[in-house]
Amino acid sequence: MKKSFTLIELIIVIIIIGILYSTISFSLSNTSIYQVADKLTSHINYTRHLALKDNKMQYYPINDSDIEIYRSKYWFKQWWQLRIGKANEDYFYEIFSDTPTNSITTNFDRLGNNKNEFAVDPFNGKIMDGNGYNKELNLSYYDVKLVKYNGHNILKGDSIRIIFDNFGNCYISEGDRGDGGDINPYNKDKRIPLLNLGEITLCQDKECKFNIKICISAKIGNAYLFSN
Repeated sequence: MKKSFTLIELIIVIIIIGILYSTISFSLSNTSIYQVADKLTSHINYTRHLALKDNKMQYYPINDSDIEIYRSKYWFKQWWQLRIGKANEDYFYEIFSDTPTNSITTNFDRLGNNKNEFAVDPFNGKIMDGNGYNKELNLSYYDVKLVKYNGHNILKGDSIRIIFDNFGNCYISEGDRGDGGDINPYNKDKRIPLLNLGEITLCQDKECKFNIKICISAKIGNAYLFSN
């Protein structure tokens, strides 16, 4: 007589295969979000490195042209920053320093609009913009479904900015509402340095049941992965 599987045996095999598949896929997914968390952590620290290296101090106009006066008035816009945002349904981040070009306001708008404004990855030479030039800085590419800062969700059209001055001091700017970038970070009534621990949470599901946290130390803004 030929041996054959019974229906119960087939069901058991299918269940086992399903468990193995879900375990493996969940493990691979976890690895993916850990990779991008590690990358984001190192890039926050790299942004601080750029700020210290460039030493963008208060600017004084070299002539009386409108653009020179504007550059001097809003000199702090040129500090290096890492911005995490959401465009359409994708979370991304970018590293840039605002630079005025042909007119007073062109490309001096708190957004990375010109290739020359973005940082360049020293390891692969890629432009550090996850919203167009470099998918490796697109958080959703790594299955990130939600991003939070200190417990607050970053929603579509919103952003969180991690800004460093020429001394390496860290400032946090949440969102764009009511601030076109014209508020000096030194204005204590408008925006103050990061005085307490900051926390970025990358969630692999919209309920944020599985997540990885990145901590940003007070004042100096050193970033590190938080381990439970």
